[in-house]
Amino acid sequence: MLVNADMDRVNAMRVRTAREIGLLARTERKRQGLTLQAVADRVGCTRQWIASLEAGGERLELALVLRTLSALGVQLDARAPVSGGDGAA
Repeated sequence: MLVNADMDRVNAMRVRTAREIGLLARTERKRQGLTLQAVADRVGCTRQWIASLEAGGERLELALVLRTLSALGVQLDARAPVSGGDGAA
C-alpha cells in the first residue's frame, strides 16, 4: 500500500512491478509540478536516474528508490502474509 504523506488526501494502491513504482513516482512528481532535475537534486542523484526509475527500470538500487519516494512524500506500507499458525509463511 502506498500512502501520500499529505494527510488531507490519502491514496492507497498495490504495487507489483517496477513499472508501477515508476508510474507512481512520475505521477507524484508531476502533481507537485517538479522537474526531473528538481527531484534529482532533492535525492542526490542524476536526472537520468530519475527518468530511469519513472520508466520502470528494474535494476535500480533499492535505497535510492526509497529515498526518491520519500523525497516525493510517498510512504510505503509493506505487509507480510499471515502464516497458517505453524510458523511457515
